[in-house]
Amino acid sequence: MKIKLPKYQYINMDSGWSNACDQYGRWMYRSDLFPNGLKPLSDYLKTNGHRLGIYILPGIRKDAADANMPIKGTNHTLGELVTRKLEGNGFKGTTYMPDEHNELVQAYYDSIADLFAEWGIGFVKIDGCGPGGGDQFHTHQSPDNRACLRMLSKAFQRHDIWMELSWYLDAAYVEDWIEIANGARVFIDIESYSTKTMTSSHRVFQRFSHVERWVEKDLVGRPNGFFLDLDVVLVGMTVNGTCIDGLDNDDIRQSYISFWAMVSSVLCLGGDPRMIPEKYLSMLHHPGMLAIHQSGVVAKPLGTTGLWNNRKQVWWKRLPTGEIYVGLFNTHVYRFMLGLSHEIKFRLKDFDLITAEIKDVWSGNILGVYNDSYSVVLKPGQCKILLLTAK
Repeated sequence: MKIKLPKYQYINMDSGWSNACDQYGRWMYRSDLFPNGLKPLSDYLKTNGHRLGIYILPGIRKDAADANMPIKGTNHTLGELVTRKLEGNGFKGTTYMPDEHNELVQAYYDSIADLFAEWGIGFVKIDGCGPGGGDQFHTHQSPDNRACLRMLSKAFQRHDIWMELSWYLDAAYVEDWIEIANGARVFIDIESYSTKTMTSSHRVFQRFSHVERWVEKDLVGRPNGFFLDLDVVLVGMTVNGTCIDGLDNDDIRQSYISFWAMVSSVLCLGGDPRMIPEKYLSMLHHPGMLAIHQSGVVAKPLGTTGLWNNRKQVWWKRLPTGEIYVGLFNTHVYRFMLGLSHEIKFRLKDFDLITAEIKDVWSGNILGVYNDSYSVVLKPGQCKILLLTAK
C-alpha cells in the first residue's frame, strides 16, 4: 500500500478478525490469526503512515451478556443490562439491545473504545445499524439502535477513531447519522456474491439514484464531517492473474471511480495492490480524481426531470476555491442494457457561467473555450469529468 497507493490512509479488516470476547465482554482478536495481538500490527502500519481499522456490531455481545461478564471499572455485570433480550442489530443472535441506555452501558462502550485505542485502532466500521439495513427486497431489517450508536460515537470520539455505519442506512435520518458518525453506507453491498466475479456494472449504476436521496438537504460532506459510503471500489481486483471485478469494460471502471470521487464517497479498495494491474492502479491513484475526491464537497445531480432522467446524468460541484467540476455519465441502466450511446449536454448558465475553459480531468487535455453550452456523445457506461474555469 505504501508503494502502490501512497495516498490511502486506512487498512481495514472486515468481519472475521474476532470470534470471542475478553473477560469484560469486549471484542477480542483471534489469537490464531494474530498471535502477537493487534498493537504490533497497528504499530507497524503507522511506520508506513497507515491506521488500522476493524469491524464490530452495535449492542452488547450476546456471549458476554449470557455469561454475565463484569463491566470493566464497575461492580455491575452485562447480564443486568439486557433482561429483555432484545435484538441489538440487524444480524440476529449476535448482540442485545440494552434495556436502558444508561451510564453503565456507556461504561461498557467506553471500555471497548479504550481497548481499541490501546491497540492503535483508527477506524471502526459498525454494521447492522438502523433504522435501515437489509437488502433491496427486505429493507429495514435492523432495529433502531441510534441510542447505542450515539454512545459508541461518544466513546470513539475520545480517541479520534473514525466511526463508519453500515448496511443500507435510511436517508430520512440523515441529521441523526451526521450527529453520530463520520460516514454511512447508502445501499446494499456492491458485491454480487457470484462464484466467479466480485460485482457487476448494474450494481455500480444502482448507486446513482440512492446518492440523490442523501444530497437533497446539502448536509453531507466536509462542513459536517460526514461522508457517504457507496461501498468498496473493486476496479481491477485480480486473482491468479485474472481480473475478477465483474465490470464489463474500462469505461465502466472509469465511471465507477469517477462517481465515487465526485460525491467524495469513502474510497475503500478490496483488492491486493500487488496484484492489481498498473493501468487500474493509475486510475485508483489519478491525482486529478483524488483532488476532486479529497475536496470533501459532494456533487449533486443537475436535475431529475424526464423519463430517462437525462439531466440526472450530469453531476456537479463547486469547490470553496471556486473550481467547478462537472461529471457526465451515460450510466442509465436501460441504455446500457440496450447498448445505446447518448448525447449529454449542459448549459453554462446552469453553473452561473457565460464563457468557460473546459478541461478533461482524466486526460488532462484542454478541450477549449465554450460559450453557452457543452455536449458530448458517450458510449454506454462512459463518463467525462470536466473542470470548468470562467473566462
